[in-house]
Amino acid sequence: MIGFVYKDFGFVHNDQIISGLVSTFPVILDTVLKYWIFRYLNRVSPSLVVIFIQ
Repeated sequence: MIGFVYKDFGFVHNDQIISGLVSTFPVILDTVLKYWIFRYLNRVSPSLVVIFIQ
């Protein structure tokens, strides 16, 4: 799927770049998702964050 998007933007097929995107995209997505969850939990109840961390 990343290869198709990569091709749609007119970039030349490069396995190293695609494998780099495949390995870093889930990490970035996971980090952003956890940040948003903790931010939401802090607004709802700060004690939930303490319970969730432990």
